[in-house]
Amino acid sequence: MTAAQNTLGDFTMDITSDLPVPEELGDIGRPAGQPVAGNRQIHPRVAAVFRVLEDARLPWLLLRGEDDLAQPQGDVDILVARQFLPRLDGLMADAGFCRVLAWGHGSHRFYFCYSPEEDAWIKLDVVSELAFGPYQQWHTSWAARCLRRRIRHGSYWLPDAADQAWLLLLHLFMDKGDVAQERQELARSAARVAADGGRIAESVRRRVGAGLATDMLNLVLAERFADAPAIAARMRASWSGGAYARLIATANRTLRRSGARIQGHTPLLGVMAPDGAGKTTLLNGLHADVPLPTKYVYMGLWGAGPWDKVLNRVPGGRTAKKVYRLVRGGVLARFYRRMGKVVLMDRVAYDALLAGPGGGPLASLSNALAMAVIPAPDVLLVLDVPGAVMFARKGEHSPELLESWRNDYLMLAGRLRGSRVVDAAQPAEAVQRLATGIIWDSFSPAAGKGSRHRPPQPAPAVGPPSQAGPAPEPGAAEALSLHLWRLLDWRFLLPVLQPRTLGFAGKVTPETESALRLLDPDAVRLPAPGTGPGGRTCDVVLLASPDAGDMESAGLALEPGGWICVEAGRSLLQRPGPRTLRGWKRTLERHGYQDVALYWNAPNRERTARLVPVESGVAIKDTLALRKDVRFGALKAAAVRMALALRVFDLLVPEGTVTGRRPERNEQP
Repeated sequence: MTAAQNTLGDFTMDITSDLPVPEELGDIGRPAGQPVAGNRQIHPRVAAVFRVLEDARLPWLLLRGEDDLAQPQGDVDILVARQFLPRLDGLMADAGFCRVLAWGHGSHRFYFCYSPEEDAWIKLDVVSELAFGPYQQWHTSWAARCLRRRIRHGSYWLPDAADQAWLLLLHLFMDKGDVAQERQELARSAARVAADGGRIAESVRRRVGAGLATDMLNLVLAERFADAPAIAARMRASWSGGAYARLIATANRTLRRSGARIQGHTPLLGVMAPDGAGKTTLLNGLHADVPLPTKYVYMGLWGAGPWDKVLNRVPGGRTAKKVYRLVRGGVLARFYRRMGKVVLMDRVAYDALLAGPGGGPLASLSNALAMAVIPAPDVLLVLDVPGAVMFARKGEHSPELLESWRNDYLMLAGRLRGSRVVDAAQPAEAVQRLATGIIWDSFSPAAGKGSRHRPPQPAPAVGPPSQAGPAPEPGAAEALSLHLWRLLDWRFLLPVLQPRTLGFAGKVTPETESALRLLDPDAVRLPAPGTGPGGRTCDVVLLASPDAGDMESAGLALEPGGWICVEAGRSLLQRPGPRTLRGWKRTLERHGYQDVALYWNAPNRERTARLVPVESGVAIKDTLALRKDVRFGALKAAAVRMALALRVFDLLVPEGTVTGRRPERNEQP
């Protein structure tokens, strides 16, 4: 499977990415043809895929990633026989997955499913042939033979050991062009098996030459991974294909520019609420985090513009501005929907119903035009936040006026079909999780079989709410708990998932402190040096934006062999302490910590979606591919690539996490 980066319309992701990488060849050394006991846990959604494939009674197999099936973090890569193709979309729909069409990826078909229990998306990458290269330009005839040699592994099938080893090595060298640090042990395991030969080995030697294939194996076995890019370049240059392969690469590169689209029904999501309720925050979060082709359309009619002073002096100027914006927004929403994108509308035509009296005949005409031009949303979210909370967020209007508007929106929601009232006073992550589930329910295969074709029902009539707001959507409490646990994602960077005694210091927010007490109810805030009883009692210490005193407190409290985790950011104006993440890393090393590692909290600490090892250029580039559609995304990506080439990326990381281990007593100098 290739790792070609693809901009799927305006959702951008490495659509054949498989980070983070599992130990994919855990059974690589088994004898060929010998069945393997299937005792690994499998996510229910993935298990459903395996069942429908097996029930079809046609050959298929899991290419790699058998150790990542319980909670897939990357693609689930599957090879199927060509006879599957006419039925494949229907089979995947039966398993609860929808297809995303993406041209220019050879035989790859991409299917997605949302699991609300884990707030996680599962992606299938299904192929019917084995092709290599960034643009699948080097075709092979190995698929049918690999399927004939497959091995049963519980509820699924795997390639035999030699095939799996060679396919992984070719994936790394021909597709990736390098062996990332996190894959080096996996590559060594594969090379040991591949050295014994196999059917694919013979074909590879014919294509690139026996000497070059042997050089690749020797390089991996000798752990000379710094030379991997050079060997990969030689293999690509030697692989047979000639002009035909170049033509395929050019064609696929061109086709990918058309972007991706959802097959079948694509929902249009609209969000209504007064200013300060979190409309833009929610939609920007969905646009960035939902791995589907999405388009954000801003429908605000009265936002400030550069020509406002002129238009305000012209009779009918403000109305003309309103008409232009609503026509533009309506046309864009319809166009993007026709192109197979999930449309995220910030405000909808129904806002015109709240305009109030007055405005004259032109205003009435423009309101009627808005109702006619702007498409009605399939799903309408009405964000409910008390007026005082909205005023505290933005400081606009007054709490009393915002509360009045809140009541108007809730009354309107009771009359509109497809509307859902969501408690948006809870954390933004919880609101986004609820909205993601609602979007998925609106067009998932399960919805297509039932609820999607039922007329949407209006929300229950809502009278003037109390100051506390309406009851939240089901699952809000669970979403809040999940939000707190997400503040503890740094623990996965340490070998100690459940600390015995947890200490913390620095600028730890009350919310983070609540999360820490989920991990350790007896977590202690470290006293300043010289003010507490002292003693090395903690096996894990968390520091948030610490100063020199916090570092000293951590050093006094951390027992030998314990781990320190520093959450910090870049600040060129900061006087005390390091100004960059590289500086924090060097500070820990100067204090004698070992195994010091630096991670980028992408995109930031407040909304961390990935903890990216700064030492891994592949992981950084894959993360940028997911964020290419944000504002100035292409410019930022170019700057990061230059920083990687100059080896100064750790100076530019805006916010990150640094971990280190205090040496054991027998390790100390």
